[in-house]
Amino acid sequence: MNTIDTHCHVNFFKNAGDIALECEKNRVNTVYVTTLPSQFDETYKYVQPLKYIHPSLGFHCLESEYDLENEKAIFLKHVHNIKFIGEIGLDFSKRAVKSIEEQIELFEFVLKNINVSEHILNLHSSNAEDDVLRLIVHYNIEKAIFHWYSGKISLIKQIINYGYYFSINESMCKSKKGQSIISKLPKDKVLVETDAPFIKDVLPYKNNFVYSYLGNLWDMEIESVKKLILFNFNKLLNKNQSNLFS
Repeated sequence: MNTIDTHCHVNFFKNAGDIALECEKNRVNTVYVTTLPSQFDETYKYVQPLKYIHPSLGFHCLESEYDLENEKAIFLKHVHNIKFIGEIGLDFSKRAVKSIEEQIELFEFVLKNINVSEHILNLHSSNAEDDVLRLIVHYNIEKAIFHWYSGKISLIKQIINYGYYFSINESMCKSKKGQSIISKLPKDKVLVETDAPFIKDVLPYKNNFVYSYLGNLWDMEIESVKKLILFNFNKLLNKNQSNLFS
């Protein structure tokens, strides 16, 4: 049965080609996020023919060493040819290199140049969850995934009310804060990710820990959890669900 990984940095693996082919072989719907448009540009031709790899056009707030105008031009070159946008967002933690103003300016550039009803956003929101939500609502974004959400519990309900999704990973399942967040999420807004290789020792086609955790939490068989998560993913894609589990 098909499974999903809504956030994987395929190109950061040393054996990236092998990882992509294994995802294809195992029918793992893998959202291949990038952190700069030039990364997307360099690899798009290789992954475009693959059925289960979904290339995602990113412009990450933590990237700093690049030609801004050139990257913007590459972003605009590809933005209307793909479904997924990300990794994008804001990061107001101590590790951020760019100022809050610079980050917001870049984030707004992305939001102004996408199809708000068709594109699916893959969001980074560390220490900036309120601002990320405020901006995507302001720009009428219809489809978004909060990747590895670590913000306030009180904000979760607002995010859900706007119809946005959360992708959870193994690290979240193993931390008290992550567990608390996951327990507040409705089943129909949950997706699964690896954030590999940043989370080590996990692969898109070997990510059973998360499904097992959800099975215990929801009192469901693992296969039923996989079906539900796949259903959520295809609903986000507006895919016909009739033959989903064959």
